[in-house]
Amino acid sequence: MQNDPPKIPHRQAPGGVQYRLYFFNGGDHIKKSHEFEAADDAEAIRVSEGWREGLRCELWQGSRRVKRWE
Repeated sequence: MQNDPPKIPHRQAPGGVQYRLYFFNGGDHIKKSHEFEAADDAEAIRVSEGWREGLRCELWQGSRRVKRWE
């Protein structure tokens, strides 16, 4: 994907790792994002599944894409 999200510095938070879920509009433009903490990728994916509401999304941890939902 050409339009990678902006670089977000990796922060190890006391309760977990910082993640950001990006919601896309009908195209390749980010509509909104939600930043949160999770213990690991598996937990972040489970949390994201509850928020995405069937929308096209990408889950990122810092500059690493964890998962994409089409």
